[in-house]
Amino acid sequence: MNQPIQFKQGLGRWAGNAEVFDSKGCFLGNGSDYRNVQSLPEGRVRIDVSFVGPFKHSGHYFIQQQDDHRLYEGPANIGYAETLSENLVDANAYWSALGLSQRFFLMIVDGNLQLSLAQMSRGEHMMYVVVGQNDRVPEDTPVPQPTVVSGTHYDLHDDPTSGRGEILFHRPGRWSGELSALDGERKPLGKKLYEEIITPIKEGMLGLRIEGGAFGPEVRKMSLVTNQWQAWATDDSEIVGSYSLSGGRALSGQFYHREAHLRCWRREVVTLDGTRKAVVQHWYRGGQRVGSQFGVMEFESA
Repeated sequence: MNQPIQFKQGLGRWAGNAEVFDSKGCFLGNGSDYRNVQSLPEGRVRIDVSFVGPFKHSGHYFIQQQDDHRLYEGPANIGYAETLSENLVDANAYWSALGLSQRFFLMIVDGNLQLSLAQMSRGEHMMYVVVGQNDRVPEDTPVPQPTVVSGTHYDLHDDPTSGRGEILFHRPGRWSGELSALDGERKPLGKKLYEEIITPIKEGMLGLRIEGGAFGPEVRKMSLVTNQWQAWATDDSEIVGSYSLSGGRALSGQFYHREAHLRCWRREVVTLDGTRKAVVQHWYRGGQRVGSQFGVMEFESA
């Protein structure tokens, strides 16, 4: 019998930086993000959160930890989160004080570093994309100053790289790592080697070669056209679809794998130093989820 999967690594005090973007991927500003996560009796957790940035929010909410999911019980956050591993949660929730619905994943990368991606909507209209990176800090440590992008909304609004000078996802090179795989009932399928090789083709166009993983053919290729705010596949690609970019270091999109007849919802966040990325993929046949894979990959430049 499989042991229940519980998100075990999130307790403690977390402090860090978020970059906030609008629905088109334009930079709106940095945010200071602080969270205090405390264990309570009977499997409950309390989270106190303070976020100061292009929008501001503070408050607290409670989580009831179940065997393989978490219930957000309010008042600041209401909803449901899947526990995909002891270091990854994937949530759909509602922040009532802001009137915003949230699609959110949070991955603990190495025990003391969190990466997160929050897509915040009102109705079907995307209002904010929040790309977060937080560090675990001891209780007696002064709150550190977050790493920030230099510049204002006016300086960087029309810069798709948000002041970095490059789209981190589109650098020539190789991403590689192991992804943990789950089937449609969230039963473990083991870890699978996975790599992506990015090759420039010409201005505004790049090639992507994907090898490994638990779903689809062993090797698949696609050609992508990009305007640096989005990227989309050419019609002769083995994989077709598109993704949106936020500051060149977060992406979200849907892709259809022709040979396997599977759709993949991809979400990824690159660390501020550009060396690693958190990857979360859900795989569907029609509207039915047939599996997931997730993990951390490292970058090697060409």
